[in-house]
Amino acid sequence: MLTVFIEYRLDAAKRSAALAQLAGMADRLAALGATGYRCMEGIDQPGLFVESFAVSSAEQYEQIKAWRQADEAFCDCVAGGAAKLHVWAFRDI
Repeated sequence: MLTVFIEYRLDAAKRSAALAQLAGMADRLAALGATGYRCMEGIDQPGLFVESFAVSSAEQYEQIKAWRQADEAFCDCVAGGAAKLHVWAFRDI
């Protein structure tokens, strides 16, 4: 099992559009095999978001990472675009 984190800062002018897209994210990720989806906004850094979820394989992680970074509609809402949508996977030790 891998835990995936996605971190980004939203463009303040596009916040509403991004939140509308995030509303269905749990279901879209579940269709790709992800479980336990959460989306959080920084208390000390409003506009900074972290999503987390679990996947069972590195292949699922790579598929989801590629899909999220290629999502032009969402990345357009991220300050700095797709290059600033950071995706990492971690495994328990």
